[in-house]
Amino acid sequence: MRLCVLLSFLSLNIYWEVFANGIGNRYFLEKQRFLLEILHHVHEPLMNQQWRLLGAQLVTDKEQYVVYNDHMIEFYKAFNSGRLLHRNEYYNPLYADHYQQTLGLFHFFYNSRDWYTLWQNICWARVHLNPGVFVQALTQVIFKREDYQALVMPKVYELWPETYHDDKTLRKARNFNFANWIKYENLSDIKEIHPQKIEPLSLEGGLRNSIEWFQAMADVNILRMKQQKRENKLQHLLEDIGWQSYWYNLNVGIALTEEKSDELQEWCYYQLSQVLARYKLELYGQKLSYKRLRPAGNKRKQKRRLQEKSSKTTQMIIESLKELEAKVGDAIAFRSFPLSNGTYINLEKDNNWLIGLAELFPYDWTKLTVKEIIQPEDLMDTRTSLRSDNFYYYAERVLQSYRWYRQVFQPSTQKIFIPSDLRIDDLQISPLITYDQPVDVDLSNILHAKHFYLAGQFVWPFTLQQRQIRLQHKDFNYNLQVSSNKTQSTIFRIFLTTPVKGSIQREPFYQLDSFLTVIYPGINRITRKSKEFRGLIGDHISYTELHQFVKLAEREKYDFPLNISTPNCGFPRRLILPRGGTKNPLKMRLLIVATVYDFKARQGNELNCDFTKGISRWDELPLDYPFERILEDDTQAVEISADHLYWKDVWIQHEEHLA
Repeated sequence: MRLCVLLSFLSLNIYWEVFANGIGNRYFLEKQRFLLEILHHVHEPLMNQQWRLLGAQLVTDKEQYVVYNDHMIEFYKAFNSGRLLHRNEYYNPLYADHYQQTLGLFHFFYNSRDWYTLWQNICWARVHLNPGVFVQALTQVIFKREDYQALVMPKVYELWPETYHDDKTLRKARNFNFANWIKYENLSDIKEIHPQKIEPLSLEGGLRNSIEWFQAMADVNILRMKQQKRENKLQHLLEDIGWQSYWYNLNVGIALTEEKSDELQEWCYYQLSQVLARYKLELYGQKLSYKRLRPAGNKRKQKRRLQEKSSKTTQMIIESLKELEAKVGDAIAFRSFPLSNGTYINLEKDNNWLIGLAELFPYDWTKLTVKEIIQPEDLMDTRTSLRSDNFYYYAERVLQSYRWYRQVFQPSTQKIFIPSDLRIDDLQISPLITYDQPVDVDLSNILHAKHFYLAGQFVWPFTLQQRQIRLQHKDFNYNLQVSSNKTQSTIFRIFLTTPVKGSIQREPFYQLDSFLTVIYPGINRITRKSKEFRGLIGDHISYTELHQFVKLAEREKYDFPLNISTPNCGFPRRLILPRGGTKNPLKMRLLIVATVYDFKARQGNELNCDFTKGISRWDELPLDYPFERILEDDTQAVEISADHLYWKDVWIQHEEHLA
């Protein structure tokens, strides 16, 4: 913590200048443009001669760093001896050696005393190092150094298009020649489109509807490539780049976070449970088996750079799961747990159960690295884990053990949160409608770098977008009617689940909304809009547009807002509903749970992948309450059937041709 304070103090003047009035000044804009251009075509050798010269040497003067630690010493030794990962090799931070290299470079970046030192080190790393190591370390610095958090990183699927698109798309983009396209435009399936035809037109902040947007994009040709057809029933979810990148950013944000805590662990497993529940709702909507998941085979037909899984990976994970389940079983059977020093703790004494929970269920991938080299595959790449069907099977097994452990050892204090003299009388909800929305995804970073340099100067003459069809839903709202005999501060949680009644053991419960309000004596009517739901984000500005807005602001024709991009760790708002039925609406249920507010709400900054100040929460209840444990219908019926709960049947309709 003292290091973080010192780093913030050293750059305090720059920090306040950048954040003044929420508008980036020229110093900020210079840094932002440099960041975007140094990351452009990061998989190719750097062509900017000025930065190549600046990056000739790593800054090794220890006086230029707040701390010069062992990680930096070992990293520099590895570089001098030629032991660092070659730039053309596959990078995966789950491999222990790759992670150590990333950690060393991160500290060279993070511990820099000033921007010039960081600038030189970034240029050096861009020239000499594996691009995966470089991007991972730089992303961590932007996430974690308070004085640079205002800088906007391009979205991960714009930096690495080859990871998120099929081979046919990548081949076409790599072979694209702008000069030939101009000559033979009518013979190509890549077409130029009018700026007003780019989708979605509506971005956060209304950027694509502004005069400044047309000024920024005036000199850019917007080209569009058609999307490949999808065949898998779940591809609209699993192949969604927002779905995949959400999990990647969350894990990157957690990694290297100094402030580890029981709360952060709980938050991570809550997010995992949400991802699993949302996946299961999609399975249910597609009439696929969802109650008990099974390992999936390799069913993907589109060829990709990453394979789905390998038998070696499967064996490694299954063995780890069996070991975890055995340890949890022993902990429950013997009510004790062995610590690393060989001593045993009584899990029923004080809060020792939390020590056991932390030992059994790590959440930071830096604690899960492996010694053997990991081959490219969806499951073991943090960028694409959610694309693998097997991810959810493994997640379910982990969560079953997690909930079983909590069911046995978690103190039973939940009943004090059940409100008295309160009854949820009714819920009315507007139509739930999903539809297929056409969008354009920026592929510019996969094009050949020669298109972007003119007489040695970086230019951005055109952008290549791929038209995709993604899942979206119409905005909706719901109205609660609540009766009370007294004034009381109350928290409401709204879950979406299947219409299956009876046992709830294997039904997924996905939390749509949670909010705090004051309930007064008499009848209370509360209205909530889907755009108000916490933790969700809308559409963001693309890599190309971001660069052009920076250039426009540098010409003093635009006030560059520091919130121009969406938070990286926010969940895509458009994915909260499963795909509805086309002929017959998809029947689902809502569960509304009211609990007493204990005046312990806290606001964190986890949407921006910053966990230094903890995570946001309404109260002391577990984040996944009441589903963080295994609920037994008979003994805990009060938590699933009482006046402070309300069940509501709902239907979701899908309109295929609405967009």
